[in-house]
Amino acid sequence: MSNCKITAARNNVSTELFKLKTIFTILSLTAITISIFLVRKEKKDQIHDSSKKSDVSEQHVSATEFVAELERLGYFKYADKNHRDSLKENLITYFDPDNELVTLWDDHWVPLDYRYYTCDGEAVFEQGGFTEMLEEVLPTLEKTGLTIEVTDHFEQWDSENNWLNHRITINGTEYIIFKNFRDYGWGEAVMRFAQILNQEAEKQSVDERVYLVSGGNDGRLIFLTDELYRYIYRVYKNKQWKPLEVSEWMTEMGVKPMKLD
Repeated sequence: MSNCKITAARNNVSTELFKLKTIFTILSLTAITISIFLVRKEKKDQIHDSSKKSDVSEQHVSATEFVAELERLGYFKYADKNHRDSLKENLITYFDPDNELVTLWDDHWVPLDYRYYTCDGEAVFEQGGFTEMLEEVLPTLEKTGLTIEVTDHFEQWDSENNWLNHRITINGTEYIIFKNFRDYGWGEAVMRFAQILNQEAEKQSVDERVYLVSGGNDGRLIFLTDELYRYIYRVYKNKQWKPLEVSEWMTEMGVKPMKLD
């Protein structure tokens, strides 16, 4: 009888020990899992903080650093060598991330960097303005190797229906600029100008694209590679005055997409 009691007591002790070991094992595994999670989170936060610091430092570069990076990215490669120093000095002198980029123009309003053009939306919308703008940017098209050959151009105001139809054939592709359009199309004309040039640049594997700045009579356009655009976009802050992709520019300027088919 006494042996049975001892055996039962031993079995109870063994059972309790097994339970304690199981609980200890579970707690240990939980502690390890939590430790791994915390270490990974800390590393992720460090990477995130490092990325944020990188962005902040890029946004607060000095004028000299900004121009040096532009040069490294090829911003001045189309400019004549005897104009490059004056272009850099001008950018350094008037560097203001809350305002707009600056450039220098010749007597015919061709930018000496062959990038940053005035683009008056009213003038582009008026009769003949679209093709005149093509003529204005021709020096840059030649520098970049972008071929724009106009073989047909139709622009007509229908006084009976009070609407505008405007289309142009470039390199064998017909582009509709306006179709039965009744409004003031200052923004829409500039939008279509940039879209068409960018479509042709993509077709011809030219890495420069047209980005738009501000609007109305104060509009600008600028030719940039994707890398240049992204760098300038990070440094400059004012969306009313910094280069924007066409879609973002439309949102900022309140220009709505048009039905062209």
